[in-house]
Amino acid sequence: MLEVAFDKYVSNYDLSNELIKLKYDHSYRVMELSIKYAKELGFSESDIELCKIIGLLHDFGRFEQLKVYNTFDDDKSIDHADYSVEQLFDKNLIVNFTDRVEDYELIKFAIQNHNKFDIEYTKDERKIKFARFIKDMDKLDIVYLLGYLGQLDSKATNDEITLEVLEDVRKHNLVKHTDVKNNNDDKVLVFCYAFDIYNPICYKELKNNLYYYYKQLDGEKIFKEVFDIINKYIDERMC
Repeated sequence: MLEVAFDKYVSNYDLSNELIKLKYDHSYRVMELSIKYAKELGFSESDIELCKIIGLLHDFGRFEQLKVYNTFDDDKSIDHADYSVEQLFDKNLIVNFTDRVEDYELIKFAIQNHNKFDIEYTKDERKIKFARFIKDMDKLDIVYLLGYLGQLDSKATNDEITLEVLEDVRKHNLVKHTDVKNNNDDKVLVFCYAFDIYNPICYKELKNNLYYYYKQLDGEKIFKEVFDIINKYIDERMC
């Protein structure tokens, strides 16, 4: 039901458009990662299915975002996670993908928070669990996409990494989008995804993906300190 309904929905968009295809493939890879790691973490069959649903639908609003705004840049259009929730729940399209009505609020919470710097406060630990999980899966595939698949929007430039951004790396902090001042700062932001991984079981795959990301940048000297700090951080936390 889930995959058939998803493919039917995406068929309304132009899959020959490489950006639409990119998000379509990303959605399926995140779904597969979600199944894989939910099993490895010992989730129940019911929760594995829930991870699968959230994984496939986490970027649901991306397709309409590109159609309406002609960009995936949230700063120039709309927050894609909020837009995903709007498309799925405000338009009641969620009923086409799952009849688990009792989990709608959890699915909504996880999707809405998957791209946020901080997860919205709630006392519901189950919501937090799934929001953290999808954030991990999404980051794993983004780095895979940029690095292993070589889908970089640009290579490294001659820009100096902004001091504030470099200090974030040294302090093991995430880089805020508002602190990004140039192309290379934006590349460092991706390295710092490592500081936002909740499930240590993901670190081995993330480290491998980040290696390819580093190589793809074609600016190894510029990012050497960043790469070394990130690798040391991951090695200390790897399962």
